[in-house]
Amino acid sequence: FLTDNTLGRIWYEMTKGETRVADQCRYLVRRPTEIFLGEGEEAPELAEDDTEKDLSQEELLRQTVYIPHSPVKDPREIRLLDPACGSMHFGLYAFDLFEAIYEEAWDKGLCPVLQKAYPSHDDYLCDVPRLIIEHNIHGVDIDSRAVQIAGLSLWLRAQKSWHDRGVKAVDRPRV
Repeated sequence: FLTDNTLGRIWYEMTKGETRVADQCRYLVRRPTEIFLGEGEEAPELAEDDTEKDLSQEELLRQTVYIPHSPVKDPREIRLLDPACGSMHFGLYAFDLFEAIYEEAWDKGLCPVLQKAYPSHDDYLCDVPRLIIEHNIHGVDIDSRAVQIAGLSLWLRAQKSWHDRGVKAVDRPRV
């Protein structure tokens, strides 16, 4: 729930709801009356009746929600910090979301810089696990052993991703 409504929500808003990540985020809270504002657009002023404090949850969910414009970022600039990472459960879940974000950024041409940096889609996808570990997921913990376990968990998750794509160990980027 927390990851879906932070990381998933950030990407959802950047893409103005046009993302397959929304289907992957089972717990992403979406309202039927969301209106995504364009660049420079402002939300209309609410009438006093619209700010009624005694509304039921159903009535609150039916109210129109204006979502401010957020330009699409290069996925390498989206950061996730787990301040008590333990064995990196949040990070492992976020890894899957980041993979989907990177793939969608390429497929929809949302980040031309990435398309210029890689000669092919396959080369790009091969490098995505490394990009995620090096740019996106960060964790701290008061127990240094937990941080080591968290790092190992992410490394193993990257290895699984490469294995699933059929990338041989000698061809995998160094992390």
